Amino acid sequence: MPKLAVLRSALITDRLSLSLVVMSRKISNLCIIDDDPMSSFYIKRLAELGEVASIITIYNNAQGAIDYLLNYKKSSENLPDIILLDIYMPGIDGWGFLAEFQKLKHTLPKKMEIYVISSSDHPSDIKRAKATPEVVDYFQKPVTMELLKGIVDDFFKEDNEMKS
Repeated sequence: MPKLAVLRSALITDRLSLSLVVMSRKISNLCIIDDDPMSSFYIKRLAELGEVASIITIYNNAQGAIDYLLNYKKSSENLPDIILLDIYMPGIDGWGFLAEFQKLKHTLPKKMEIYVISSSDHPSDIKRAKATPEVVDYFQKPVTMELLKGIVDDFFKEDNEMKS
């Protein structure tokens, strides 16, 4: 391939990459609830690289996240826009978090979207998560940059649809 064609191809690719970065938006607050430090670090790093959130908070157990929500239930700017929730954790697992969230969601000043992010591909887990009204969707690990950006884009689409 001639050098000019290679340069032109690279320029087009760079423009497409730049336009994707410009088009994507950033949420205020992303919360990751996962007991696996490697998994949560990886998701946080992807979110930082993709610039999908201004604040990224990690909880290595569900109880810590529940306590945070209870503590800041009157402060919408401190509450997450999106929660990425693992389901299998010691102590209170993701299912327990969802049960507690159902009890307190009407006391919270803003809507939060919950996505289950799990290594489980068991049909009963997927079915249970998708049957839970608070869960927007279920994704199997590993998380990708495209997945995170898609979740954030969907957040803004739903926000715009609510305003219309």
